[in-house]
Amino acid sequence: MKKGVADTLLDELQKAINFALKIGGEFADARFETNRVGQIGVVNGSIRTFNSSSRSGVALRVQFGGAWGLASITPADFESIKKATVRAFELAKKSSKHSDKKISLPKITTYKKKLKTRVKINHEDVPTDEKLRFVKALDLAQAETDKRIVNRTSTYTEDVGNYELVNSLGCQLQWDEIRTSFLALSVASEAGKQEFSYNRKYGTVGYELVEEADPNEFGHRVAKEAVEMLSATKPPSGIMTVIVDPDIAGLLAHEVMGHASEADEVFRQRSFLGNAVGKRVGSELITMVDDGTVNQAYGSIPFDSEGTPSSRTVIIKDGVYKGFMHSLETAGEFHSKPTGNARAQDYNRRVFVRMTNTFFETRDCTIDEIIADTKEGLFAVKGISGMEDPVGGGFQARVLKGYLIKSGQKKDLVRGFTLTGKALDILKTVDMVGKDLQLSGGNCGKGEEDWVPVTSGGPYMRAKIIVGGG
Repeated sequence: MKKGVADTLLDELQKAINFALKIGGEFADARFETNRVGQIGVVNGSIRTFNSSSRSGVALRVQFGGAWGLASITPADFESIKKATVRAFELAKKSSKHSDKKISLPKITTYKKKLKTRVKINHEDVPTDEKLRFVKALDLAQAETDKRIVNRTSTYTEDVGNYELVNSLGCQLQWDEIRTSFLALSVASEAGKQEFSYNRKYGTVGYELVEEADPNEFGHRVAKEAVEMLSATKPPSGIMTVIVDPDIAGLLAHEVMGHASEADEVFRQRSFLGNAVGKRVGSELITMVDDGTVNQAYGSIPFDSEGTPSSRTVIIKDGVYKGFMHSLETAGEFHSKPTGNARAQDYNRRVFVRMTNTFFETRDCTIDEIIADTKEGLFAVKGISGMEDPVGGGFQARVLKGYLIKSGQKKDLVRGFTLTGKALDILKTVDMVGKDLQLSGGNCGKGEEDWVPVTSGGPYMRAKIIVGGG
């Protein structure tokens, strides 16, 4: 039977791996990937973005002694791949002369699999004009909501990646990753005052995400929220009882506890959680996981960039810290198992330990019960941004808006503010946790580069947090 193009490519990658071992490499992997991104953006009724870009290449990685070598090329014949393999090996060999550490990779179960994402509607089957009509409808809905809406942004993005990976442990893998998202953002202005609101939908799904949405309702709701913010009052400040929504809970999970639980940060002694395993880090209501298998979540992946299957990793269980997320290398360092968290932005970037879908798990309270049980406090809604602090363990988040709570009832709307404090201090004061899980997708960098798609979230949670006025 005649081999297909993909099978032929796997053979070429396998030959490169065999060659890497022959010339002295101790471990090697080769990953071919193609990525196509399409985006449409409309700002105030005008098309600002209307493009489709694609790129593809092969990453050759070789380990020798205590070092790695990485070489990447655009698709080419085997001789070019072979030369890149030599470059990767030589880089590892030279680097190992300056390294006194040893790399001992764990034994893993090898896989030979081909996985294809099932979507209801393929992006390619939808005319571009139809996608543009959807984005324009988002824009128009915002414009027609209120004359105080002065700026509008609407975007649609589709992202399709195809991957093939072979390594010297025996894995031969083929898979794809399909993501779709859209966003609406409104700015309202009145009497020299400006406020904004936004909303976004996303998932590892096809165009059905758009088909199942009502652009008029979606855009109108965002614009209405922006207008409502014009009447918001000044927020309070000081240490308060705060109910955070799932979006803000996700910032705490991701930016502080998540990054500090990436084992490469722990190994480099850049994590405040390095000695936390087995210790209490939160109330008994706190359980936190990183789970790359969540159905349709934006950060879900079948395999990581080393070929390890995605998995569910318990980081905190009932308030007790359980462990870290791992790559092959860090799993060897910590005598643990790889967790499927070794991820690279693309074929031209190195692999780091990265999160997938990181969130606090639910308990049994409704949001109404949490509010009713709160005599006085603040209900924080929609996180705008969070600060990454794996070294110090500090939490800082900018919040779009909030509501004062008095005698168990949600009262006045307040404008943006900050939430700060030590992450562990906050988690140890959590005394109520909701039963509804919500996840928010986006892209995360390791520091300020090497971006990968992730999700964070959780339920509604109540804790003691320092509030900074807007």
